[in-house]
Amino acid sequence: MSRPRFERAAFGAPGSLGSRFGDGDPVAVDLFQSPKGEGVGSGSLALGLSCESAALPAEVFGASSPDAAAKLRSILAGEGALVTTGQQPCLFLGPLFVLYKAMTAIRLAAALEYELGCPMLALFWVASDDHDWREVGTTQLIDTTNTLRSFRLAPPEGREERSVGQTILDRSILDLLADIREALPQSEFIDHYLELFGDTYRPGRSVGHAFGDALAGVLEGHELVWLDSGALEVKRALVPLQARSLRDATSAAEAVSSSTDRVREAGFEPQLALPEGASNVFHDDGVARRRIYVEGDVARGGKEGSSRPLDEWLADLERSPEAFGPSAALRPVAESCLLPVSASVLGPAEVAYWAQLPRLFEWAGIGQPRTVPRTGWTVIEAKVAKVLDALELAPDELSDGGAAAIGRSVQGGRPEAVARALEEAEAAREDAFDRILEALSVEFPGIRATAEKARAGARKAARQLEKAVDASVLERQEVLNRKIEKTALHLYPAGSPQERILNPLYYLARYGPEFLESLDREVEMAVEEYVARLDVAL
Repeated sequence: MSRPRFERAAFGAPGSLGSRFGDGDPVAVDLFQSPKGEGVGSGSLALGLSCESAALPAEVFGASSPDAAAKLRSILAGEGALVTTGQQPCLFLGPLFVLYKAMTAIRLAAALEYELGCPMLALFWVASDDHDWREVGTTQLIDTTNTLRSFRLAPPEGREERSVGQTILDRSILDLLADIREALPQSEFIDHYLELFGDTYRPGRSVGHAFGDALAGVLEGHELVWLDSGALEVKRALVPLQARSLRDATSAAEAVSSSTDRVREAGFEPQLALPEGASNVFHDDGVARRRIYVEGDVARGGKEGSSRPLDEWLADLERSPEAFGPSAALRPVAESCLLPVSASVLGPAEVAYWAQLPRLFEWAGIGQPRTVPRTGWTVIEAKVAKVLDALELAPDELSDGGAAAIGRSVQGGRPEAVARALEEAEAAREDAFDRILEALSVEFPGIRATAEKARAGARKAARQLEKAVDASVLERQEVLNRKIEKTALHLYPAGSPQERILNPLYYLARYGPEFLESLDREVEMAVEEYVARLDVAL
């Protein structure tokens, strides 16, 4: 089976902050610098535990290989630094861009290690505190009938509004795996990957650990480590940062607000909104995960929660740190508090909200890591390329599901004699009515309106005839049109870029390790180009 080819995908919507940052636009890039012109985004190889957080033992991390685990121990001992990326623990790894994030971080760490001559390692932060089940509990594949199929992990009763990562998988995960096996084509690779996913996503395991182990398993042999943000050791280590975030909620909010003002002044709409009185800490009260709101010496869980002394919340944080977690704004700061982070690989939406965080990093007393856009790709299989080449189409021309391409195909599909006759008839008709109206305006101006109605009627009849012709063409071209629609499905499933919808299992089952090898080469070249273009010196 021919390997697919990879085309570079757009990074964010045209004109967005993420897109302009990825292009190196100074207006966007400058948002990651302090107002004084000092580079908070320059990174450091000795950031370490700037927030007075406890060190994390190497045993808390997962690793894709013994070499990665050994390098991690050296870095935690102060020799080198990390390139981080992350995502919520999605079902069966989620969409393709999760894999792109991890592989970009791996290749960036390798490039920086070569440049700096010290250990560098990619770390994937598994954001287990997330509670958006609609986003992370569903994954999608194109099945053997060329139909987009959704597979949904329903949250256990009582966990609908609680963190995803700490949820324990039940036997329903086995049914999902069986459904996926049925949906995918039989190949020499399918058993390997389904066994891997069956071993990692199995009853009795947490969603966060299942995700981390599955990612490490798919990327076995590459240097990658992962950390579950829901691990008790992580929660304990973050107590000082979250306690300060509650005690100094106002100053932390002002820090975010200050950077957010700069985003607006640059002409961008801020990605994050911090409600009035909101802290950057969430609390799981056993029913739902709620943001903590602070007003002076009292605080409440959620906007409608009952207030109690802030000191009681701080005592709860010390006693039960597993019930607390950072907001989206505080999470990047938390990473750099716990770990020696030199760079972070981000998607376009993440770039947009990180632009609101420089002052929050300053508030925490640490430098903001270098922000690096992840790579993005459109995977084009041979069957897809064949249709694109035959119709001389670019992949992005099918973002509407193929409607415009089908319309052009129908228009161009009219037999030449029919098309010429219709065009000649239209020209003759319009010329005849022009002459009639000109004559009437001189001799019988009172019936000019009747002539105009006649012309409109003739045009309507002509359009009906053209529709009848196009319907016949459409029927004749039905096979071609189905090919266009199927091609659009593979490139823009559900009308969205493939990287945001399709699970990588679709390609792994078809092409096996060769898919990852080809992708890795593309990512390596893209990262080298990026490092060379920006002269990255961390």
